[in-house]
Amino acid sequence: MTDANRILSSIKVSERRLKHTMGVAVCAKELAKTHFPQLDLNMVELAALMHDYTKEYSVEKQFELCEQYHIEITEEERLTPKLLHSKTAAAIASHHFGLPKDACSAIYYHTTGRADMTPFEIVIYLADYIEEFRDDPSCVKLREFYLKNLNRKCDKNAVLINTLVRSFDTTLKHLIDKGSLVDRNTIAARNFYLRRLAEL
Repeated sequence: MTDANRILSSIKVSERRLKHTMGVAVCAKELAKTHFPQLDLNMVELAALMHDYTKEYSVEKQFELCEQYHIEITEEERLTPKLLHSKTAAAIASHHFGLPKDACSAIYYHTTGRADMTPFEIVIYLADYIEEFRDDPSCVKLREFYLKNLNRKCDKNAVLINTLVRSFDTTLKHLIDKGSLVDRNTIAARNFYLRRLAEL
């Protein structure tokens, strides 16, 4: 059994979540081929398949896994525990499936992003946002922005960074409108890539 099949056979999520997961795997490989051809596409696929592995676990199970794997929980995560799935999925990817550190880091930061992300982290983060089955209007709008500008033969790096900045802006606006806490990594990511954009 291949690594991908081994992961797929162990995933216990809803049909909707599985469809999204498969969409992320396809999108992440396309992003890697377009922007970071040095990445191992097989490993990109495995990280994508693992990114929401624990997404549908209960809050109690998330905290249990954090204790089991000695995962530090921030104040924001304690109050919004749905953020924990990225950390617990990364732990399982490492301990149970033997994924390398860079793949696990991409899973770990796929929800919040962070300043100065690695290429691997970028493709999993962005694929999660713009894969073809995401039908939330903000995701659709960002996907259309990315594809339209990429098809215009614009500078690929500029398109990528612009899309990242827009993703963080959209996330922050959504959280602020809801009156939710904002993870510190998302703020740091937005500021980092906004500065990068100004340097282009």
